[in-house]
Amino acid sequence: MNKKDLPSDVAHYHSFQEELSTQSGVVFRGERVVIPDKLRGDIVQRIHSSHLGIEGCLRRARECVYWLGMNDQIKTFVEKCDICRSMDVKQQKETLWSHELPRNPWSKVGTDIFTLHNRSYLITVDYLSNFWELDYLPDTKSTTVIHKLKAHFARHGIPDVVVSDNGPQYISEDFKRFSRQWEFKHKTSSPGYPQSNGMVESAVKTAKRLLKKGKADGKDPYLAMLDQRNTPSQGIKASPAQRLFSRRTRTLMPMHDNLLQPKVVHTQQGQIENRKRQAAYYNRHAKDLGTLKQGDRVRVQPGEHNKTWTKATVVKPVDHRSYDVQLDSGNILRRNRRHLRKDRVTTAENTKPADGNRDSMIGSNPIKDTPVFAVTKSGRKVIRPHYLKDYVQ
Repeated sequence: MNKKDLPSDVAHYHSFQEELSTQSGVVFRGERVVIPDKLRGDIVQRIHSSHLGIEGCLRRARECVYWLGMNDQIKTFVEKCDICRSMDVKQQKETLWSHELPRNPWSKVGTDIFTLHNRSYLITVDYLSNFWELDYLPDTKSTTVIHKLKAHFARHGIPDVVVSDNGPQYISEDFKRFSRQWEFKHKTSSPGYPQSNGMVESAVKTAKRLLKKGKADGKDPYLAMLDQRNTPSQGIKASPAQRLFSRRTRTLMPMHDNLLQPKVVHTQQGQIENRKRQAAYYNRHAKDLGTLKQGDRVRVQPGEHNKTWTKATVVKPVDHRSYDVQLDSGNILRRNRRHLRKDRVTTAENTKPADGNRDSMIGSNPIKDTPVFAVTKSGRKVIRPHYLKDYVQ
């Protein structure tokens, strides 16, 4: 019989009819059971009963069952599983996005608080020169942080922009009043994503390393900080002190008087080249995630007190790759795009029946066959050949 003479619902099987056989009233394709339309929903739920993930479910299904469009139907079902989506792994890293280099020294600074050897410190770093100041904090009150920052601003000048995290010291009313009175813009990074203030994080690592080594060697840590500030940066040929003060500062190293004379250095090009090299290295295994818009359903990456991906709705974008989202409980959070996974809306299709009602699913079709076609940018449907219906890229 020619394929064109067959009913549409069985014409697909004509191309591999020699592989078909029957046993006890069951149709097989090789050693795989051919599942009729009415039983596919129940079989998909059985395949996914242990939540093995998309690839695990596909491998399990390909071993023993077959039907037209099986792979697409299983993938769609698993992608909508509420349990699986709440326990997803972390998302991939995005390409490196660097803060714009300021034109003038100390016009943009970052600040953060860290703890070392049970002592709290405030670090303040200039984005252009990478020169950082370190202060011991007797306490971590907002007023104490403000007092330390005022001393630096009185020495170096008031910056145009101050970047910090969302710690209680920086989001307090005292700090808001401080930024208004001293007329600087205060920007905060996404909570739980210190990489967005990478300049400060790098300075914290350097400061911790110097303090640890100084304590282990019994040396004065301030001399180590002095040497660090006067060491030329890799690829720039000028030290942080030179970039901030336009001069070297005297250290314990013997030095000609001419080297201590003020001299303006231009390092922007070298810094730009450094950033390009860093970005090229970082971006080898990074890929940007799509932007989100108001009303998008997402899942928020687990935090310290929540171990599952939580459902939420995008309220608005706040900054580059940063969004305000509202949890289903009503709480509003700010999160980086990497911490937000776009959610496929869960429907009744993936509701797992109780064991006692499993037999009631037989004869029904809770999951409709997913159309097997792709759509081009112009809207044209591209239907795959029948022999590719069971293939997953």
